[in-house]
Amino acid sequence: MTFRPSDASGRAVLVPCQREIETIDDLRAETAALWKAEAPKAGADAIGSGWGCVGALLRNGEADEKLAPAWRDHFRKVRAEGLSVVNADGGLDIAWPETTDGIPADMDIILATATKPEATPPGAHSVACAWLGQDGGYERYFLENVRCGIRTAHDLEIWHHIDVDRPTWLEAEGYREAVEILRGETEKQNASS
Repeated sequence: MTFRPSDASGRAVLVPCQREIETIDDLRAETAALWKAEAPKAGADAIGSGWGCVGALLRNGEADEKLAPAWRDHFRKVRAEGLSVVNADGGLDIAWPETTDGIPADMDIILATATKPEATPPGAHSVACAWLGQDGGYERYFLENVRCGIRTAHDLEIWHHIDVDRPTWLEAEGYREAVEILRGETEKQNASS
């Protein structure tokens, strides 16, 4: 999910890194692995391309003091520019995330991917139509995000368009949990209006 300062906040799930990040080599390995998940054909040490990149948010303190200069140098070496909410030093330009209870997330480093935003972002209807008009399994991105609690302010509007058209992939067993979540939220929204 790409965040932009002017957009409403979404929800995301923070997942622990595969290993402790104590050195710049650890951080480089984790960011490369995260980018590989976004771009499977990327080179082993890649952390971005023309359409997106990985950024790091380091909590003030030891992690920031120890890793920030090395991360900045690495980012500039492999990725000469920032993108969207990743600044020219490779830092995520977002506020430190909070838990659903409003407590600052208890970790030292947060890694995330950001994508190059469209000049005019697509609306919920356009996004839904793109998923409805394909059969390559790309709807999985939306439904897996919903299932895992990774949400945006536009999810129910996207869902409405998808639910009205009822594509055959909507009935896939693997999507049942996400569909139930979205239908339940829609019922709550309709009951409160």
